[in-house]
Amino acid sequence: MKKIIFINPPTPQKGIIIIRDLDRSGRQTREKIIWPQANLAYLAAVMKKDGFDVGIIDCIADKIYWGKFEKLLVKEKADYILSNVISSTLTNDMKVFDVAKKIGAKTIAVGSHVSALSGESLKNFRNLDYVVIGEAEETLSELVKTIEVNGDLSAVKGIAYRKENGEIIVNEKRPLIENLDSLPIPLHELLPLKKYNLPFIGKNFTFIMESRGCPFRCIFCRSPIAWNRIFRQRSAESIFEEIKYLKKLGVKNILFHSDTFTVDKKEVIKLCKLIIDSGLKIKWICNSRVDTIDEEVLPWMKRAGCYMIAYGIESGSQKVLNNANKGITVEQIKRAVQITNNAGIKVWGYFVMGLPGENKDTVEETIKLAKGLDMALTNFAVAAPYPGTDFFKLVSDQGWLTSSNWEEFDQNYSAIVSYPDFSSEDIVKSMKRAYKEYYFRPKAVWNLLKVVRSLNDLRVLTDTAFAHLKWMFFKKKSTNPTK
Repeated sequence: MKKIIFINPPTPQKGIIIIRDLDRSGRQTREKIIWPQANLAYLAAVMKKDGFDVGIIDCIADKIYWGKFEKLLVKEKADYILSNVISSTLTNDMKVFDVAKKIGAKTIAVGSHVSALSGESLKNFRNLDYVVIGEAEETLSELVKTIEVNGDLSAVKGIAYRKENGEIIVNEKRPLIENLDSLPIPLHELLPLKKYNLPFIGKNFTFIMESRGCPFRCIFCRSPIAWNRIFRQRSAESIFEEIKYLKKLGVKNILFHSDTFTVDKKEVIKLCKLIIDSGLKIKWICNSRVDTIDEEVLPWMKRAGCYMIAYGIESGSQKVLNNANKGITVEQIKRAVQITNNAGIKVWGYFVMGLPGENKDTVEETIKLAKGLDMALTNFAVAAPYPGTDFFKLVSDQGWLTSSNWEEFDQNYSAIVSYPDFSSEDIVKSMKRAYKEYYFRPKAVWNLLKVVRSLNDLRVLTDTAFAHLKWMFFKKKSTNPTK
């Protein structure tokens, strides 16, 4: 039986934590988030169904660094090595394939970076054999089956590869999977579930992908690279079966890892009713948009165990929201936060500094809005123009991009966009200032303390606070410290 191992690569340096995902932006986290590799578990489930021996090595969760990783991979003796690759640790991540070649394995990369830049990735990294572009399950299955019979790779949609003569071929894209219920439940049992951690939500948590794709058109979003902009949703019954399976594995906390959980309100309520009627006790959070939430769905979500909703708020400036094609208003933001709190559900607000049109005045609007909203947790990040996004094309065309070094594309640390009236330095300073003005207030501290439920939460809060303080006051350069 042939063996395929799925890899979440080691960090570039000990002591830092990297978030990687197939469909989203990667970054270093100051919040000590250990990100579940549910996408790799999906791929493993598909390949196991095809008759392959499968395994997952999550180097981040298991604190496996490069020396140990090499020994572990040699011991595994896999025929195929598939790894998740992100922009901000690109060179580091590609080292997985250098190690894989030492054991004679065929190498496959997935992720939004290699999907957007498949030909460039193959050209620059000679030990990478294949790139799976976009949605990976069906493509990976067909790719490996074709390799196994020495078949015609040119007929496999959704891949890029290198021919024997060195020519790089990028095949046409594969149509998206129409029925997500046709996919097997991810092999969560292959993941180190007890080591995943989302601050203030708890340990023993993982992701459930409730849907794929987002019908909205935010220019900075990387999701369309994997899922286009076509929204597809799993049935409530399928999701509920996965919840029951995770409960048996000891999972207590779930994040519905979809771009917008509440696009289809009827299906959300249906799922909530299934959870409520079953008597299952779970705590979960989800991502949402402020224009897809209302007083009808929120009480159902609360009764079903929803603890917190994370909203992509982005900016307090209507001009910036419009420039980013966010499609929401400041008034909708205020209303959504208010009715969510009224329903007894906590709010996690995400803000992005440095989108088109940002300046000192719009930063003031954003900080003012953030301080006026009742939120349990708040994140401020730099607007990063990741390859494949509309934002990347805009800043490239306008000459606003200041770096072509992918390792600097980290929205927690580096600003690589500079506008004529608002520089990259201004953007980083505005993010630091937003953190200071927001969290150096009694109300914000009190809201944080209210989500502390255990000694672990208190430890995470302390570690996170020190990490932010060190970054705000002692980091002189606005560059990615993973380099």
